[in-house]
Amino acid sequence: MNEITKQGSHPINSDILPASTDGQAQDPPPQHRSAAAAPTSTFHGGPINILIVDDDPRNLLVLETVLDDPGYRLIRAESADQALLALVVEEFALLILDIRMPGMTGFELAQMIKERKKTAQVPIIFLTAYYNEDKHMLEGYGTGAVDYLHKPVNPAILRSKVAVFAELHRKNRECGMANRALLAEVIERRRAEEELKFLTGKLIQAQEEERRRIARELHDDFNQRLASLSMELAIIEHSPVASPEPIPRQLAVIHGQIVQLSNDLHDLAYKLHPSLLEHVGLEIAIRDHVAEFTKQTGLPVTCIVREVPETLPPEIATALFRVMQESLQNVFKHAQATDVTVRLSGSSKGIGVSVRDNGKGFEVESQSAQRAGIGLVSMQERARLLGGFSRIRSCSEHGTRVCAWVPLSQEGV
Repeated sequence: MNEITKQGSHPINSDILPASTDGQAQDPPPQHRSAAAAPTSTFHGGPINILIVDDDPRNLLVLETVLDDPGYRLIRAESADQALLALVVEEFALLILDIRMPGMTGFELAQMIKERKKTAQVPIIFLTAYYNEDKHMLEGYGTGAVDYLHKPVNPAILRSKVAVFAELHRKNRECGMANRALLAEVIERRRAEEELKFLTGKLIQAQEEERRRIARELHDDFNQRLASLSMELAIIEHSPVASPEPIPRQLAVIHGQIVQLSNDLHDLAYKLHPSLLEHVGLEIAIRDHVAEFTKQTGLPVTCIVREVPETLPPEIATALFRVMQESLQNVFKHAQATDVTVRLSGSSKGIGVSVRDNGKGFEVESQSAQRAGIGLVSMQERARLLGGFSRIRSCSEHGTRVCAWVPLSQEGV
């Protein structure tokens, strides 16, 4: 009986490694394998599957002994049919395949494996004690094998070769996971880009609608009123001077119209840019707007202010003011509320504003709410650009709360 040398000077007598003259094989004695015997597997992401195929159970036992490693999950097959069934059920990093088997040779099995798309890339190592001629090796490599080993074979060499393919499989598995993660990230970015594209379109549309509204207001209101004043002055200019008494009365009326026109222009300019923010700060600007809102709508609003810095960066003050302004406008248009509270509060880390009402509310997660409210999107974007956040909490028949918070830097306060 031929012998192969395991680690050290102790041989293993088995048909897996040496060929037996009488066709018999002996069970190998269990032996300790030191770490220096061969490269050991790197255990990442769970053990990998290795299929060992041989019609002699004793040879399979020897392979299991040689390749005992926590990083490997050895699955045995004692026939070609069992091997094919295992390949359907499991994914394998490597096949170690005997050649001389009843029913179907290892060459024929390897050919079938390579013809299947699922298993075509699985590496195969042939291990034989009988087919040792060059033509047999060429036939083995021709079926797609990556290696062709003769018995007796050194266990350390076998472990080294298996470790190489095991590590290659792990790298491929890691690359596959990375590719899937990258694909998921690409899909998410594309979704975000589509959402950003949609929101950008909505913002542009809102800007154009606001410009058209201002143009209509200037043309249909202010321009017409100026034209009317011009006509009245022309009439006074060309009327015969019979009595000077009506002229002061007419001029007084015109003066009142001019004052009203000036006030209306001031209100329009305030809506476009609240000048109070620049001159007296966020707190007074919010209090003034709340008072004007109550005056115009008749809706009572409680304003609570706590620990607000005397000076704020203009971009922060403007962002929070716009959130408050837009929120109150939404309350008036949609909420049907009877009570509203505006809170402005600061701390050493940041400053926030919130608007709460007891109105009818809405479902924040509904598609209609997410797609329709460009004002809500604008609030979120204003806070995000300053490193903060905006949150909307609402439920049907239970009111709505809108809050925005932005951080304060030492330089900005």
